[in-house]
Amino acid sequence: MSLFQRFSSVSRARKFTLFQDLMRPAPTTRVLDVGAEIEPGDGQEQQFLDRYPWKEALSALNIAPEYVRAIQERYPTIDARTGDARQIPWPDKYFDIVWSNAVIEHVGRFEDQQQMAREIMRVGKRWFVTTPNRWYPYEFHLRLPLVTWLPCHGYLWCGRLVRYSHVTQRYIWGAGPAGIRLLSPSELAHCFPGSRIVKQRVTFMPETLIAVGGEMPESPEVEKQGSEKRECAHVPAHLPALWG
Repeated sequence: MSLFQRFSSVSRARKFTLFQDLMRPAPTTRVLDVGAEIEPGDGQEQQFLDRYPWKEALSALNIAPEYVRAIQERYPTIDARTGDARQIPWPDKYFDIVWSNAVIEHVGRFEDQQQMAREIMRVGKRWFVTTPNRWYPYEFHLRLPLVTWLPCHGYLWCGRLVRYSHVTQRYIWGAGPAGIRLLSPSELAHCFPGSRIVKQRVTFMPETLIAVGGEMPESPEVEKQGSEKRECAHVPAHLPALWG
């Protein structure tokens, strides 16, 4: 396993553990995964749908029909649908929890990200939405260091010149638009008014931002800090270390 894969595995495991600690789902809890995927092949339960134990109460949404077909074939009890995260095809407050991992940075402009957030808050009673931290000094989609510190989303211009291809597993030149727009903590808080913005750290500073909100009980895992309710996640020590 490469260092990047190891980092990704630890990060996903910690997000899932924090989700369980904060959201406290039960077997009958209705949960929607926005941007849902499954791990290809045998997998190692890396994706939320693979990890979540009560699939009879799960629903899934993805804009790509091939992803939806793969979910339906592996997990026929999941209500998997093709659709846009900016126009979620379920009624108001249908779900107890909406989960979305690293999707909101892909939907377009800031206005599109706000629309996705409104839809999540419309269909969900509470939500757990993750996205990469705009100010972390490494862009994980492009696999380029320091470009996130460039002004005016300058990392997007760098991505037009060179970025890492996850298909060919090498860097490519003249790659074209990167198709991402990273969010800062304040922007994510603007998208999800009244939500806690949890900062999750695996390395030396938080790589992931998580909007946690809605009708949920207080949890000892996270303490409110400041008017914007920005917090650092306290993750159980039994999870594997990145460098171990």
